[in-house]
Parts: sequence; C-alpha cells; structure tokens
Amino acid sequence: MRQVYLIGIGMGNPDLLTVRARKIIERSDCLIGAKRMLEAVQGICRPEAERTASFQNEEIARLVDRQPQGSFISVLLSGDVGFYSGAKKLCGAMRELKEISLELIPGISSLQYLCAKLETAWDDVTVVSVHGREGKVASALRQAGKVFVLTGSNQTAGQVCDALCREGLGKAQVWVGEHLSYPQEKLTGGTAEELAGRQFDPLAAMLVTAAPTPSRSYPAIGLDDAEFLRGDEGKPIPMTKQEVRAVAVSRLHIEPKFCVYDVGAGTGSVTVEASLLARGGRVFAVEKNPKAVEQLRRNLKHFSLTNVEVVEGTAPAALSELPAPDAVFIGGSSGNIEEIVRLCLAKNPQVRIVATAITLETVAQLLEAARGLPEVSLEISQISAARARALGKEQQMHLMMGQNPVFVCCLTPQKEEG
Repeated sequence: MRQVYLIGIGMGNPDLLTVRARKIIERSDCLIGAKRMLEAVQGICRPEAERTASFQNEEIARLVDRQPQGSFISVLLSGDVGFYSGAKKLCGAMRELKEISLELIPGISSLQYLCAKLETAWDDVTVVSVHGREGKVASALRQAGKVFVLTGSNQTAGQVCDALCREGLGKAQVWVGEHLSYPQEKLTGGTAEELAGRQFDPLAAMLVTAAPTPSRSYPAIGLDDAEFLRGDEGKPIPMTKQEVRAVAVSRLHIEPKFCVYDVGAGTGSVTVEASLLARGGRVFAVEKNPKAVEQLRRNLKHFSLTNVEVVEGTAPAALSELPAPDAVFIGGSSGNIEEIVRLCLAKNPQVRIVATAITLETVAQLLEAARGLPEVSLEISQISAARARALGKEQQMHLMMGQNPVFVCCLTPQKEEG
C-alpha cells in the first residue's frame, strides 16, 4: 500500500506549515508539486527524496502510480486543500489508482492569512474568485458588504477596482495583498477609485468592504409587472406578464449556480427573475431589437443585477459561442424555435427548456421538434388569466378583463424507465 498525502502548505513560507504537514514532508520518499511548492520545502524534505515539478492532475496520478509499494508520497498544494484548491479534482484522480491510501492535510488559506494581517475576522466574509473565471464582486459586495477576492491574470486587482467604479462602488475600501508570506510581501490599501487601473501581481488577494446597499425584498418568483420599466407608453417593449412568468420560471427549476438563457428577452422580466434565482450563476439575455436591448439594460440597472450578459442578435446564431445552458427560456424565437431547441440540447442534453407561445403554429413547431427528439419529453399547459378593471367615474364596479391565452411548453430529458 502506498500512502499519499495531499498537503496544503499555506502561502509558501515554510514557517506557516502545520506541525503535521512538516512531519509528513520530512519522512516522504517522493514529493510532487509546482516548482514554487517544491522550493518552499527544500530545506525540510530528506536530501534523497525524489522531487518532481508538476501541477497537472493526470501527470501527478501517473507519477504516484509509478512509486513502489510502501512509499510515502506528498503532493504539495498552495493554501488550504479545501479552499479553491486543486485537491478537489486531484482526489478523483487518486481514487482511480489501486493500492493507495489517501489523506488530505489542511493548510492556512490566503483568506485566513490576509484577514489576520488586517486584524479582521473572516467568518462574515463572502468569497469570490476571479482567478480563471468570471467573478461577480460588485453584486456580492452589495449584498454582503465584505468580500474576499482571489484575482488572476484574466482579471487583476486593478481591473476589479475598475469594475467596482463602473458599478458605482468607487468609495469601497480595498486592501490588496501581494506575495503573501514571502519576504517581498506587500499590502496596499485605498478606495476602489484610488486603486483602479493600478498594476498588481496577477495572483493577488483582496479584501473589499462597503456598506451593504439597501435593497428591496423581492419574491422568488412572480415579480409584479409594475416593477419593470417598459419604455415609451405608446409602444411598450414586449414583456412576459406576471401570471405566465411565474409558471414559466418555476418550470425552469433554476438553481443558484445555473447558466440560463433568456431568448427573446424583451423587457427582461424573465431575465431579472432568473438572475435573482441564479445569484451564483450567469444569465444570458438574447435580444435582437435595439430598443428592447436598451430597455433591458435599464431594467438590469434598475434591479442592480451584475450576473447578466446581454447578447444582441438573433437565435440560434447568437447562442453559438455561449457556454452550455442548464435552463433555457424562449419568449421569442423569430420562427427559429426548432433550431434553437436543437442547439441547446446539443450543448447540454440535460437542459430544461421552457417556451411560451400565443399561436397554435408555434405550438405545432414545438410538437414537430419534439417528435424528432426521442430523448426529450414535451409537456404543454395553457394559461388563461384575467385582471379586474374598475368601471365608472366612482369606480365602484369591476370587470374582469381577459388576457390572451398562453401556452407554456416544457421540454425535459426523457426519464429512463425502471
């Protein structure tokens, strides 16, 4: 049996290693990790211990598998093994190997270290990573008031500050930590306005604080139509009404980290509700009408939403470069509903698709598409709603005014029998 340890070594300064991590490294026959990790422990490990620089999971697994039985193998990882660590995927690769025993050894994370340096607690911090991914710092800051950010080359600390300024958060207090725990460690403080555009090390850590923005409490599903900006009264932008929207959005089963498409977004009423449900995800609002796009952007600003990307164009072409969706709402298809459905299913066969239709022809197109897709099932509901309108000068009488019947069509993966 080979004993494999995935060790969080902290920021890189060997003085921050836990006692258990140090003891394991001292007795290890083989050490694997990025060059910086190996350099951090070169004064601790045995001179005869094998040391190999690697950070690719597949290569690390092969290196471990080549070690003889009875070996003690340490895989060195920065920070803590449970905090944005490569250990998460590496565990899966290790478990596929035979005759190994795996143990994870925690370390000090950049969050803990930076907050200790700034003499502040971290139990009330919201964490956002923009290292190799899209981040939503402004949205998190508005909600929580205290955000820790891991930066990367795709979005540096200076660029994060730029984004905060664009979102009206230029007065937020920012601390940037570079080369944490090393002799060249540097902490820089200031407002987002003061630090915007400045050059920082790509792999920096940030702590951003601001007074949480007071926000209204919105229902999870079924926002009042009056909440939305509609544009010119003479020619309002199309909008999925509250009663239909409540049913359609509920059928999407949106989870916090979902990727959602709103095709034919119009005013953006479905986009807004999807964004509020997928706080940790992304929503792509696809709209071809320039005036509707303008109104859509106004509503996004009105609701202070930062996890939405507006895509100007006509589907399905406008969807081709987007990431695979978890849920798709089709409120307008420009006659391309079958092509849109097929493209979304090609991106993710498990996607849930909900489309609304007011014409029988659109429903017929969906039925035809479903017939050619045996892997999905189609459920169709018709919704008829009416709203009361006051009559007469004294408005003591009310008349129910019917709205157009709407078909809500839901395409879901076919459940396997048994």
